[in-house]
Parts: sequence; C-alpha cells; structure tokens
Amino acid sequence: MNKKQYITFMAVYLTLSVALIVLNAIYHFNESWIIILIVISVGYFYIRYKITGPLQMFATRFNMMVDYDIDVEGALKMVEENSENAPTQAIKSMFMIYLGMAYYYNARYRESINTFNQINLSKVNHLYHVLIFAFTAYSAYEEGDDEAFDIALDRLNQVKNRINRRYFSFATGYIEILTAMKNLKENPEGYREVVERNFSRDDGYISTKLVYNYRMAFYYRTVGDTEEMDKCFARCIANGKGHHTAIQSKKYFQGTCNVDDFVFPEPGTEVEEAEIVEEPKQIGEIEEVERVEVTETIGEPTDESFDKE
Repeated sequence: MNKKQYITFMAVYLTLSVALIVLNAIYHFNESWIIILIVISVGYFYIRYKITGPLQMFATRFNMMVDYDIDVEGALKMVEENSENAPTQAIKSMFMIYLGMAYYYNARYRESINTFNQINLSKVNHLYHVLIFAFTAYSAYEEGDDEAFDIALDRLNQVKNRINRRYFSFATGYIEILTAMKNLKENPEGYREVVERNFSRDDGYISTKLVYNYRMAFYYRTVGDTEEMDKCFARCIANGKGHHTAIQSKKYFQGTCNVDDFVFPEPGTEVEEAEIVEEPKQIGEIEEVERVEVTETIGEPTDESFDKE
C-alpha cells in the first residue's frame, strides 16, 4: 500500500466509522455498542494488515537479495522505490533502516551514515536502534571516521540496556565485534578470536563467507601475513559481485595469488566443512521475533513499531 492508497483507505474508514456510530445513536440499530466497536476494530486491523503485510514480504526479499543472491544494487533500488511511497512515517522510518543498510552493502558508507542519522528514533522500537547504531559504526569504520565510530558504539552500549533482556545478546554480539575491530592493532589475536567465535556458523548464505573472509583479511594484514591476507581478499573479489566486501578488497589486494582460483564451489559440491559466518544477522531476523515483543531477527515489522505512529 502506497501513501495515496493509505490516505484513501483511512478517509473511507474514518468516514464509515463515524457514520456507523452516528446512525446507531439515532436509529438504534444495535443496543450493544460492543458490536459497533468490534466492526470498527475489524476495519482498523484490516488496514493495518494491508500496511504491514507487504513490508514483511519486502523484508524477506531484501534479505535474500543481499545474503544469497548478492544483488546489493538491486536491493538498493528496491528500497529506494519503496521508501518514496511509504504510507506512514513509521513505515518510512523502517524503510530508512533498510536504505541505510543497502548503502552500506554497496560500499556507500557516508550515505549510509547520513541516512541512519535522519531516522526518527521515536518511530521505531529500541531493538531497531541496535541495528541503526551498529551499522552506523560499521560504516564509520570503513570511512576511517573514528569520531562517528566511537559515538555510534557508545550509543549502542547505552541502548542495550533499554531492550528486552531476552534479546540482550543480540546487542552485545555487535558490541563485541565492533570493540574487537576498534582494538585490532593493539590486540590482533583477540580480534581473531572474536571473529572466529561470532562468525563460525555456516548458514548457507554467500554473504556470510564474504564477511568472514573480509574480516579475517584484516587480521592477516595486521600481523603481516600478506599471502593469507590476499587469499581472503581474493575470495571476496571472486564471489562478491558488487558487495561492499568485494569493492573494499580490491583496494587492499596485493596480487600474490590468482583471484579465479578462489571462486566458491556450487552449493552441495563442497568437500570441506564450511568455516564461515556473517556479522550478526540483519533485519530479516529481528522483525519476525519482534511480533512477540521485540526481536532478535529482521525481516518483518513488528506491531509495536507501528504503534509509535
């Protein structure tokens, strides 16, 4: 549902609701006002479904494009188109989270930071603040903007105390990784341990392999192992298409190996156990769980998010 359709729906809904109340007051169609309230509530929840339903489908598609298809350019275009026609400010804020992430995946880090800074935080649940500050920090790190990075990490530390405790680990996972990135030069082995611990699961997505290799490349770069560094960057370049890890890897690749030798095998043909995983999952995971309250996954908007409207 776009903005024009939403306004039309709401105008018709409010008109019919008022008319139903007035007519019942005058002609007493039904002595029980509970029936009237039920009818009006059904209409309200129908409109709400028409708003949230498409966003849930959008979230699933976005995640597949980014994580599996590695079509980050297509994902960005899709978000831009949907953001322009968002029916409410709450939905607009949700799309802006996706937009900031899409810019990040396309290595447009400054635009990502600017987009996150424009989001009205009061329109989205605190759990989404974790994503906003985490991806702001990621983007600032790639930009070499230490001040923006430190501010985002500090705000992330603050917001973790305002989310439901059952999702506390969702925030602390980001904090652990970002802190390790910040201290990479002083503690490279600690960084490696954090990367291995947080990115060790194989979720079947190409993006997880890209992120793992990209993060590990900087460990090898820090300890002076150029050969292993290039192997990690080569995997990103060979498989990343327009993904930010591939774009950034080209800047650091020293050419000590052949990129074509590091194309990932087709699914089902691997002979070795996969070793990778991605940064704490993006939006598709948060929203799905959030229906219960707030969530640890991303993809669908939560009812709480729209109550902020």
